Amino acid sequence: MSTEIRSHDRSPSDVFLDGNLPPVLVRASAGTGKTYRLTARLLQILFQGAAPESILATTFTRKAAGEILERILLTLAEAADPENDAALEDLRRQVGLETLPRSLCLQLLQRLVANIHRIRICTLDSLFTQLAKSFPFELQLPPVWRLTDEIEEAWLRERAIDSMVSMLQPGELATLLAMLSKGETKRSIVRELIQIVSGAYTKARQTAPEAWTNLDAPTAPDDAALTSAAGSFRLSDPPQKTVRAKLDAMAELLETRQFDSLATETLIKNYAKAKRNGEPTKLGRSALPDGLDDALGALYAAARSNTLSLLAAQNDATGQVLALYDGQVAQLKQSLRTLGFDDIAVRLAKQFSKVDHRSISRRLDGAIDHVLLDEFQDTSPAQWQVLRPLAFRSADAAIDPDPDPEAAVKRSFFCVGDTKQAIYGWRGGVAEIFDAVSAEIGGVESIEQNTSFRSSPVIMDLINRVFRNLSRHKIADAASDGHDADKATYEARAVTQFAKRFPQHVAFKASLPGYVRMETCEKIDSRDGAEKTQACYQLAARRIAELSRAAPERSIGVLTRTNKGVANLIFLLEQLGVDVSQEGGNPLVDSAAVDLVLSAFMMAEHPADGRWKFHVDHSPLGQVEGMSADYVRDLVTEVGIARAVQHLAAFLAPVCGPRDTTRLKQLAQLAVAYEPNATDRMRDFVRMVREKRVERPQSAAVRVMTVHQSKGLEFDAVFLPELDGNLTGQPPLCIADSRNLTEPPVGLSRFLTNEAWHFLDTRWRKAFGRDAAGKMTEALCLLYVAMTRPRQALYMVVQPCKPDDKKPAALIHAALGVDTNPSEGETLLYEAGDSNWYER
Repeated sequence: MSTEIRSHDRSPSDVFLDGNLPPVLVRASAGTGKTYRLTARLLQILFQGAAPESILATTFTRKAAGEILERILLTLAEAADPENDAALEDLRRQVGLETLPRSLCLQLLQRLVANIHRIRICTLDSLFTQLAKSFPFELQLPPVWRLTDEIEEAWLRERAIDSMVSMLQPGELATLLAMLSKGETKRSIVRELIQIVSGAYTKARQTAPEAWTNLDAPTAPDDAALTSAAGSFRLSDPPQKTVRAKLDAMAELLETRQFDSLATETLIKNYAKAKRNGEPTKLGRSALPDGLDDALGALYAAARSNTLSLLAAQNDATGQVLALYDGQVAQLKQSLRTLGFDDIAVRLAKQFSKVDHRSISRRLDGAIDHVLLDEFQDTSPAQWQVLRPLAFRSADAAIDPDPDPEAAVKRSFFCVGDTKQAIYGWRGGVAEIFDAVSAEIGGVESIEQNTSFRSSPVIMDLINRVFRNLSRHKIADAASDGHDADKATYEARAVTQFAKRFPQHVAFKASLPGYVRMETCEKIDSRDGAEKTQACYQLAARRIAELSRAAPERSIGVLTRTNKGVANLIFLLEQLGVDVSQEGGNPLVDSAAVDLVLSAFMMAEHPADGRWKFHVDHSPLGQVEGMSADYVRDLVTEVGIARAVQHLAAFLAPVCGPRDTTRLKQLAQLAVAYEPNATDRMRDFVRMVREKRVERPQSAAVRVMTVHQSKGLEFDAVFLPELDGNLTGQPPLCIADSRNLTEPPVGLSRFLTNEAWHFLDTRWRKAFGRDAAGKMTEALCLLYVAMTRPRQALYMVVQPCKPDDKKPAALIHAALGVDTNPSEGETLLYEAGDSNWYER
């Protein structure tokens, strides 16, 4: 059993007063010193005398891993400085050793530097790669294998699908596609298969093949029952013309056995709701004639059987497609000696379910006695299956007992994260695993951190006001009176639960000035969403430019939900003369010069396509003597893709500005990296360039990025110009029925529209509902991450919207409880703090 400790002021040294390091799980809210606590734990372990190679600290990015190591070395170096008494005192407080001598800091620093190659502070990717290299035969890895990146994975996926299509007989392929699409005609076979593989393969690859057959379709009523029901509808005599027409239409469908349109039929939904509530079935406000209960029951049973039969067939076909794809892609990767990170994680998860601890210790050249897990809320089930044996051993001395039970350095387990910042569900992360750890690891101590060392009191007041009052929005109304067949019920419960569990945040820097502003942009009387979005971007860009000119030394983060928004805002800000940079990078085709070089390659690849030739001819490349498709093709054949890029770029550089020149240099670097694994087709290189994101080298005070890219960062001021999209986004391709979140799903099903959930049995309703609740929770987490990035100022620029819209902007406005009207344009909806915060 875990021990819950809820305190805002509990210091890392508090758990080290007696020299012991009990298993600890830290729930660290945004800006509360997560890295400080993790480095404190690492230093406590090292000061006890633990060998560096016995410690494992994992996180999700190389940047975070580097920051942890840098902070440890810098902290020790400063404490070892004879002229820096304050640093030594700070370290003593941090680790809970009041008499820590300066000489010990120097000795530990020297030992770490000498053994820096043995320190395991790394990403999960790096750890799993190391583990895979330690178990090559058990994992059946190809010799001299290498890891792929996202672009190569997409290319391999398409090649595997092409192979899969070519191996199927036309009749087999037609049958599969009919089942996959429920009889609908699809324009592109390959596109349909890519969509299925992209949306379902990751979830399905760890499950048993029968997982796709766990949804049962009931038997349809017999012909006599259907004929009798149709007759009852025809013979009824309702006074309303609309009811008469509806009953005749239902009779026609029963008589012709055309049930496909019944899945979303209003009368069917009304019947299901009436049966749940014990009320008579109505059509609108009109009650149906008496004596139709049996006929309605037969109609509903026929609709349910048809809907679930189609879904079961679709599930079966999806399982077959994924099984065929798995074989093809595995064979392709084996031949190319490549593996993706997910391939490594899945193979390790299977292997570590049966491997013994001593074998792991031998393969890793030493036992891992201390495990520290960072950002644990983003861990996937497969990743936890690999980490769990290491975590269990570090937390329980009875597992694989030490040869020397009196050893001075006892094992330890430490886990830190924040379920409010779980924003990588689309990548497989399951935040609930964080809560499961406290139940699985005995004696773990759970600690909360809610004092922000980052943000001003004005920002923290806003955070508390918004997230503790989410239930004020209409979306939460269905939490108490909804039904398990309604998606809105699960979403409402997710909202109310998030608000109920949200802890009170406190600002450590009580005197730090701050400012919050929420305003609407110009109201666009048009149905064109792009025009409305552009109006919001334009106002945000003007506000950013104004602040940048008024406070040029202040850092400004502009956070969007989409990459398209990043590109649009960068363009608008550059038009306003703002020096701006992008986090995470953008494809190099944001440069006209790079796009022109790629057109030259495409001209050589497709000489009959006049688009590329037209582009080249009407550019500086068109002035090059002999420039043609043959010229470019011969150039690539003779000197390779990298030198061909350099050759073409040399003609463009003299007429390019600094920005385009930089992007051409980056294109050349990309070509050099690509060349060792280049294919014979130039379009593969072009595609890679169009998709791969490359950061610009300059770092500006104004940085534009997605909210996901901003994780772990902070800024003096933050602008949120994209708070108007749907909260939960697009529905998933498939749903998983997971009995145990730390284990693979036991059932899988393609998605079914919410209007038809009432056809599902209780088990699958809950599975679909859990997915809906998870999507809503992740949307709230994304909003929380965005709103907790600023140190002092937060500016929210939104489109006019209705108060009950299912949008982040409407949710924030409702939670604030202000009486302003969010549907009006160019209106100040909320303001708090000092607008001149940057002057103080």
